[in-house]
Amino acid sequence: MQRGLSLESSKSPENLRRDRINRVFARAVIVPTVLALALIAVLILDTIYDTVSVQVVEVTETSGKSFPLGQAWNAEQVIRLELLAQGLPEEEVNRLMADPEEMRIFGLRNRVELMWATQDGPLRWVVSSIDDERVSNYSLLEGLRRWNELKAGLQENQQLRLNPWLDQSFLSRDPSRNPISAGLRVALFGTLWLLTMTLLLSVPIGVGTAIYLEEYAPKNALTRFIEVNLRNLAGVPSIVFGLLGLAVFVRGMNLGPTLAAAALTMALLIMPTITIAAREALRAVPDSVRLAAYALGATKWQTISKVVIPATIPGIATGVILAAARAIGEAAPLLLVGAAAYVAFVPRGPMSEYTVLPVQIYLWISANLSEFANTAAAGIIVLLLTLAGLYALAFWVRRRFRVEW
Repeated sequence: MQRGLSLESSKSPENLRRDRINRVFARAVIVPTVLALALIAVLILDTIYDTVSVQVVEVTETSGKSFPLGQAWNAEQVIRLELLAQGLPEEEVNRLMADPEEMRIFGLRNRVELMWATQDGPLRWVVSSIDDERVSNYSLLEGLRRWNELKAGLQENQQLRLNPWLDQSFLSRDPSRNPISAGLRVALFGTLWLLTMTLLLSVPIGVGTAIYLEEYAPKNALTRFIEVNLRNLAGVPSIVFGLLGLAVFVRGMNLGPTLAAAALTMALLIMPTITIAAREALRAVPDSVRLAAYALGATKWQTISKVVIPATIPGIATGVILAAARAIGEAAPLLLVGAAAYVAFVPRGPMSEYTVLPVQIYLWISANLSEFANTAAAGIIVLLLTLAGLYALAFWVRRRFRVEW
């Protein structure tokens, strides 16, 4: 009888109405989710599409010849073929190839790249000079559609190229005001420097704050005030931290537009995220584990350092990685604290000028030459791959070292 009454009550009009509303909301959530994923996919595909273009280039300093992939397998072999094609004798080529300074100068002025296709055929090596000029630049589909027409219209000293902007040499080239020779090397090193300094500053303070608040601090109005402000700081727009860094570190402490000022600013930006993640990881450890350690005679610090913290490493590591991913993708605060748009050298220390991936991409997008849109698209793909790798690492750490209590 009781079972029958419970079944009847579960099918009451009020419960049926609530179920219908829940189903409507569940279906309503699916629509914006699918639209958002579709929009993201379109944006990514459009960015990938912009990393390849068809160009007609006016060759000014190099031989203007391309070399098949089977004739050369690396940049050194291509450089040798290029020097010989310029008419230099074998002895002079050997001397230049053996001189590190001459090769460094050649590398600064020229770019060795494997093109997907040229007017001479597919998969051809070309050597581009920083003085080479672009005659025309076409999107991938338009360039392929007009390939034969463009090939027939080539003038003397002109090359037709199916140019993949994102390749290995793109990551190893220095920045340049010529899009043909522009690369990400300096921005990558600047990002690595900034991220390392930021984590060295933020992780010890953030994790230490979490340990103090969760394990030592009394539960009173002050700690509640700190907790509320930590959560508020985690949601503050990054531009506000940029203004703070400009006022305090760049001008107040007279650090100037250096890596040290940027690292201090970014440390403030991600520290609340690290602290909140570390606190959640500490709370996930059952009190019975702590009591068992106390019962065995361990002190409070021994319990925290030997029992609690090792169990929280997956959660803390996940929080740190996600915070690092946010720091890598931020451009607004770095622009405020003086990240230079064009830096031609790798940082040498905390007081060096610097640039990072988002700032370098911003510079290319705001440039006048249309080819910089292609280099910006290639830089965006590199940035997205870096962020995806960090998120994948966070997911793997969480799954691999998760402890079930």
